[in-house]
Parts: sequence; structure tokens; C-alpha cells
Amino acid sequence: MKSPPPPLRIVFFGSGGFAVPPLEALLAGPDKVVLAVTTPAAKAGRGRVLSSTSVAKLAADHGLSVMETASVNSQEAIDAIERAQPELLVVVAFRGFLGQKLLSLGYTPPINIHPSLLPRHRGPAPVNWTLINRDLECGVSITFVELKVDAGPILAQKAMPVPEAVGAGDLEGELSKIGASLLLEVTQQLKEDHLAPVPQDESLATINRLLGKADGQLDFGRPAELLSAQINGVDPWPGAQAMLEEKSVKLFKASSAEGTGSPGQALGLDEKGRLKVGTGGGVLLISELQLEGKTRLPASEFTKGHRLERLEGTSKGPA
Repeated sequence: MKSPPPPLRIVFFGSGGFAVPPLEALLAGPDKVVLAVTTPAAKAGRGRVLSSTSVAKLAADHGLSVMETASVNSQEAIDAIERAQPELLVVVAFRGFLGQKLLSLGYTPPINIHPSLLPRHRGPAPVNWTLINRDLECGVSITFVELKVDAGPILAQKAMPVPEAVGAGDLEGELSKIGASLLLEVTQQLKEDHLAPVPQDESLATINRLLGKADGQLDFGRPAELLSAQINGVDPWPGAQAMLEEKSVKLFKASSAEGTGSPGQALGLDEKGRLKVGTGGGVLLISELQLEGKTRLPASEFTKGHRLERLEGTSKGPA
């Protein structure tokens, strides 16, 4: 594999917040990011205000050229990317797919940071499904990009135990920082011609489906360990939803313990200030709650302002 001359000229493709630490690392590193490619601004928040992507905002703050496009494989977009004379394309949390023309630019295929231990959890929401499926390990993989989604050879991986009672959003942020550090190692290996791609084992591949709002609906007749995995896995979206006195309440940072109680029954606080809730098997422990239209609060504070006897489920079956 031919090595490019240092420093690398990099075109960065990214949209979501997971892409921010890797882009920050590249901007602070020895190579030169010559262009950031991202998706167009979209309406967000309760006010539906038009907002640029996290990548566009960071790039603008650093005076980096930005291309916002909904058609990254159009000839116009490809021409603009080619004019940047990239030696490497880096793809992180980009809401779009690179076609064959883009895959052929640079000294190597583009490289991608994926927040799972590939080939497990290919496709959307890998961190969410890592938690929902109660995996014991999570991690980051850096791969070459191919036309088949998340199927490229692995260039580097780093694993860690899944933390207890952590939401997918917080875990994704931690994995993003790990991925940023790993990315710098891989780009250095590329310049030294030390990359050693390892093909993925297709027999071990799992494919995620998209998360939907229904994945946040809770059935307290399920075992506590499954409920805690579901609650953590759908944080921050769509959020784990129950009912309290005919009002929607979201639950966060869950774990499970031994014990008994009827499904949904509030059993008071444990020694760590977590709300204990009866389930179909074991006791669910909830660290934080948020009543609709209100602030998210620790369980110890939430229970001071609400008479909490029972939470009602919003689903009649498993997520």
C-alpha cells in the first residue's frame, strides 16, 4: 500500500455530535483538514429553528471550508471535493452514503469510525442497541469504507466494559473521544505504511434496525434487567416513557436488583437515592425522572414533590 506524503490532506465527512471530537482531534493534529462535508441545516428543537450540523458549526469556528450538501454523490459535490485534492477521506456519523467515485479518491479507501465492536451492531444506533441487547462490552472500530454498510476491513478496535446505568447519549460521547484518539493512531500508521486491514467475519455480523418511538414504551411486567437495558438504550431518544397520574414521565439511568413488588409499584428509595420500582422479575432502580414539561431531576428530589405510588406502563409487550 502506497503511503501519502505527510502531512495528510484530509476531507472530513460528518454530521452528528459523535463526529465533533474526531474533527477536533484532526484540527489539532499534524495533518491538514482541507474541507468539511456535512448535511444541510435542518429545523430542530421545540421552536423548529433552522440549525446547522455540529460539524458545520465546529468547522466554521476554525475557519475551515464547509460544504453542506444533501447530494454528496452529485457531480457538483464530487468536483468540489476533488478540487480540495484530498489524500484521505474520513467519515464519522455522516448522514449519507459515499458512492464508488468518492470511495476511489485518496491513497486508500475512506476510513470510518463506528461506535461498536464490528461486525456486531452494523447499521443505525449501534450504541443504543449495545445497551438494549445487554452486551457486556462496547467499543469503537475504525474501518475502510465500502459500498456495503459497515462491512469494510478493520484497521483498529478498542473495547471497554459497558458501564452500569449509563444512557446511550453519554456512552456515545465517551466512545467518540476514544474514537478520536484511535483515529490519530490510524492516520499515523497510514503515513508510516503500517496499516494492516483485517477482514470482518461475516458469520458474526449483526444488523441493527432503526429505533422508533415505540422502543421507549415500557411494560413493567417485564424483568427489571430487561427494563433497565431498554431505559438506558433509548436515552436520549426516544426516551423511556411511563405514566404517573395520567401524565407522561421519562425515566433515566436505570439498573436492576433483587427484590419483589407488583409491576409498576413504587417501593421507595434505596440507600443511593434511586427509586425502586416493582417489575415482572426483580426491582428496577431509577436514578432520574422527568415529568412532561418539567426539569429532569434526581429521584430523591423528584419524590419530594410528587406522591409516587405507582408508575403505569405505556406498552403491553417488549420493545
